[in-house]
Amino acid sequence: MKKLYNNKLNHVTISPLDDYSDEMLRDVYMPPKILKMCKERKKFTKTKQQVNTYKEVFLTDCTVNPRIFLQGEAGSGKSTFLAKLALDWCEGFHSSSASDNSAHIFADLDALQCYEFVFHITLRNSVNLCDVYTMIKEQIIDSIYSPKDREKAYELVSEIMKHQRCLVLLDGLDEWTGPGDQHNLPTLVVNHNTCVMLITTRPWKLAEGKVKHSDIDALVQLEGIKEPLELSKIILSRLVDKEKLEIKYRAFTLYVKKQKLEELLSSPMMLSAIVCAYADGKELKGSKCEIYILLVESLFKKVNSNKCTFQQPPIALLTWTEHIQPNMENLNRLAEMAFHLLFVNERENAIVFSITELKKFKIDEIKDFALKSGILSAQRTASALRSTSSFMFIHLSMQEFLAAYHIARNANRIDGIISIYLNRHPKAYLDISQVFIFLCGLDISYAEKLSRMMHERNALHTKEFSNNENMCNGIVLAGYREANANGYSDIALKLSHFNCDNKNIIDLHKLWDNNAANAIVLNVNIDDRKPLENQRISPGNYECASQITFDLHSCLELRRLRLSGRCILGKGKYTIRFFCQMCFRYV
Repeated sequence: MKKLYNNKLNHVTISPLDDYSDEMLRDVYMPPKILKMCKERKKFTKTKQQVNTYKEVFLTDCTVNPRIFLQGEAGSGKSTFLAKLALDWCEGFHSSSASDNSAHIFADLDALQCYEFVFHITLRNSVNLCDVYTMIKEQIIDSIYSPKDREKAYELVSEIMKHQRCLVLLDGLDEWTGPGDQHNLPTLVVNHNTCVMLITTRPWKLAEGKVKHSDIDALVQLEGIKEPLELSKIILSRLVDKEKLEIKYRAFTLYVKKQKLEELLSSPMMLSAIVCAYADGKELKGSKCEIYILLVESLFKKVNSNKCTFQQPPIALLTWTEHIQPNMENLNRLAEMAFHLLFVNERENAIVFSITELKKFKIDEIKDFALKSGILSAQRTASALRSTSSFMFIHLSMQEFLAAYHIARNANRIDGIISIYLNRHPKAYLDISQVFIFLCGLDISYAEKLSRMMHERNALHTKEFSNNENMCNGIVLAGYREANANGYSDIALKLSHFNCDNKNIIDLHKLWDNNAANAIVLNVNIDDRKPLENQRISPGNYECASQITFDLHSCLELRRLRLSGRCILGKGKYTIRFFCQMCFRYV
């Protein structure tokens, strides 16, 4: 099994634009920034306490947590963290690395050696399976042993899991669906109760409420990497001549600051795209949509080197591209399939799909193009009767971007599909948060419409400022910032729950003007010892403003107002003022 992991997990691509540019994971690994989540009565809240050791992940007050969840957004490094953990277990107490990037963080390898075996499972490859033991048989044992020897190995693994402490790593709960609605988590049989499960997921999967609090023994949040500029330098060192590295790196840090890309760099996937684009001479301006279009452009270039620019691009962001126009039909087919898989198909076929879906959208005609470009990947699926292939997009976020692109090009024809999808369950908007954010950068008019649909189905029916509404606040704010990064300044996204702090009050105040009448909650928590920050968007006129005013005259729906902190902020530069000549009820 250690040999399997060293073959399967030991390398990582440093460029999302080139699958062949891989390096030893240890040589380019950068420690993650992980924060503890505190379990309260109805929700989990993020703390400021950083998790820097494996022991802190597995133990709470010296007690082992049987089910641990590691949540993080797309591309934040969840899969890489699990791969590094598995490799650290393989190395034992004497782990060595060509670099000292992780010398002091997650260096307590003894915490891993108390587990006799570590089973690394990719959940997207086990859709419709619920039993963890069956996943281990199919993904690990069948990859190690020939059919003749497998039955003995199955029995041996079952005995091991009964009597010895094992660690099961389950990667990608948000990309997995069980058999039927009653299965919300992969499960271990009762006599495997000495095993510990560490499960990665995007936050929305836990926020939708199908995973009960009693199923979560510990929750930690991965915020990205600790030292993004240091990782940028490591990647640059693989892309430029050694004698030019320092000059190129200094120029890159100035570029990051000028274009306000610091927030994007916390995501390893975004960081690698930005660094590799910069090394190739392409400078970006902080738009996620622009980065994904760059990815599509680069992937298409690998298969078809023909160049042609757009005379009238379907979306403005395609104007600068050269390799997308000759492949527009392929792009449109892939985008249509991405959309229908996410919004129309059953959940079990949304992420990993068969040749049937390829034929339905005529992708089978361009299968070689899709696979050679890297937009799609494939794997063999063994069965008792025959061996078949299953397919998936290179990353779930790429599928979500293409789905948003399809919506932007066909906005008038898919209202019904989106509406039906949002009616599937009360918190369906969490599933499509990334699609919404991408849509804010591609088509602001439909993004505004989608924000109203999300609002109607969720926010208006909520009386308490819960964790879900806090997430909705963050989703709309991220969409607003993506729209700004793509040149949309007059935006009317709908929001009813405002949770303002030093880092977002400027942007949320801009959204307030269009939402005061439907505002339900206004929560302002300001630390006057810190300046108002806005990493992605220039404050504009707020640089010279003496006050930020929330006018409550038209707040007919306001049920909760909470103010914390002083009104004078940032050395007397900002004042928060509230005007109200009406009574409203507190709930």
